[in-house]
Amino acid sequence: MKKCRFLAFLTCCVLVTGCAAPLVFFGAGTAAGVAGFKYYDGALIVTYKAPYIDTWDATNKAFRDLGLTVESAKHDLTEGEVAGKKADGERVAVALKYISGDKTEAKIRVGTLGDKKASGPIAEQIRRNLRGK
Repeated sequence: MKKCRFLAFLTCCVLVTGCAAPLVFFGAGTAAGVAGFKYYDGALIVTYKAPYIDTWDATNKAFRDLGLTVESAKHDLTEGEVAGKKADGERVAVALKYISGDKTEAKIRVGTLGDKKASGPIAEQIRRNLRGK
């Protein structure tokens, strides 16, 4: 019942704000590891229902799966960042932050100012990788 209410709430939010693109990526994914998402200040911010280190591994795998070149990947116990480029040279960065034992926030930015459409597939690939664990 909670999932149905959450999906109904999410749908209403999307309709009110006009952000239908993330719904395409996360509509089916909310039950499979995404606690919430928003697009703010040029970055797609996603909260995954997964431990920090699992999300770190899933993010690195997502870069490989999507053919993104990793230029740097560093993390400590509570924060990390994977940065690289797409084939066309556009920069991609995913910053991870520990929220709790089973929640991790990912801030995904594509390009200097952010690209909402290009961020969605990266977030979705991370979710798929987490679901495969």
